Amino acid sequence: MYKDEIIEEVWKNRKAYVDRHNHNLEQMIEDLMIRQKQSDRKIIDRRSMSNNQTKSSSG
Repeated sequence: MYKDEIIEEVWKNRKAYVDRHNHNLEQMIEDLMIRQKQSDRKIIDRRSMSNNQTKSSSG
């Protein structure tokens, strides 16, 4: 079977993140929301973009 080093690293980091939050989904969501608020990156909600495109193309 083919061994993909990138996929292995992603899964390793995923496991470390889950372990760090004791496999508690609520803790992970809270952490991700805090990280999102602290980030200076622009967040784009693509759901609203696809709705606008659907409305304009059908009308």
